[in-house]
Amino acid sequence: MKRHSIVVPVILVVCLTLAGCGGLWKPSHSTSVNAPTFPQPSPVPEPSPVDLGKDLPPSSAENSTFEMVNGLPLYRIGPGDVLNLVITRGPTQDKIQVPVGSNGKVFVLLAEVDVNGLNTEQAGAAITKELAVFFRNPFVEAQVKEYNSKKAYIFGSVGTSTRASGIAIPLTGRMTLLDAIGKAGGFNPNANMTRVRVTRTGGKTYVVNMFRFMQEGDPSLEFVLDAGDTVSIPEQVKGEEQRVFLLGEVKQPGPAPYFPNLTMAQLIAQAGGWTDNALYDQAAVVRATPEVTEIYTVDLRQLLLEGNKRIDQYLKPNDIVFVPRTPIASWNVLVNQLLPTFTLINQPFSTVLQISAIKTIGQ
Repeated sequence: MKRHSIVVPVILVVCLTLAGCGGLWKPSHSTSVNAPTFPQPSPVPEPSPVDLGKDLPPSSAENSTFEMVNGLPLYRIGPGDVLNLVITRGPTQDKIQVPVGSNGKVFVLLAEVDVNGLNTEQAGAAITKELAVFFRNPFVEAQVKEYNSKKAYIFGSVGTSTRASGIAIPLTGRMTLLDAIGKAGGFNPNANMTRVRVTRTGGKTYVVNMFRFMQEGDPSLEFVLDAGDTVSIPEQVKGEEQRVFLLGEVKQPGPAPYFPNLTMAQLIAQAGGWTDNALYDQAAVVRATPEVTEIYTVDLRQLLLEGNKRIDQYLKPNDIVFVPRTPIASWNVLVNQLLPTFTLINQPFSTVLQISAIKTIGQ
């Protein structure tokens, strides 16, 4: 079934907030947005002053923490690591643990072997070679038990609080910035994901827009950490928090933190669903910019009770999800009712406001 789009220009006078405003548009049919498939393409966020991809380190397939072997990232052993060794000598098999010394060497039985910078397969081969001087046909398998030689340090809005002392994250191979932040407890709700700073041991600093990377998921935009990297996650400036708003007949109305790929269904589920008075088949997503206000209505009964996820919607920062109590006779009246909320979140209105809607597939 084809989608039919309707774009209706509406002139709103400056006195939009006055009760006597007239000439408001009333749709002649139900207006719901229903994507042919879901997930829909993720919304691309507005570019920030420092954009991901413009200030990334030179592309490299490996660094001091790992190397690529047959398409797999393998950890480079270093001082402070602890190895598990399985040493086979004929019918005899020994299992031992050995620390890697500050000089990068390990003592194994009668041999001292330099394993600094080697992966586990190379280390096993190097130890086997040295033991062959003392034993007949030895064979050594090596594994890293403790990763102590290479770490990244994360400060700022991570986990449940702002960390001034920092968290040391052991690098166990190829680890991305997102992986390390996850190991540190994830972003704090007040974290500014658009301006994450990474400082390398040489002093070079990169500013990474993690918010955009999480939205787009483009592997080419990943930031791969190296030993000694220091990550600083700033707090959001008051008034610039990424939020969405849930209003109307829901159990927990109000602002909610926005995160990449947040959907309407997820937001309403987090709020505990709708109240007994909700007209849930006419829930609306209101999205305003200075040039256009878009209103999409979604039948929550189909979405949440019947499992029709095709009609779910990706949200954007400052979107308002509204669940009415009574039928919406005029979208302009609805926008007028929501005007205080738009003012609260600093969403400007233009005097010429365009409201667009998409009819539900199947109607």
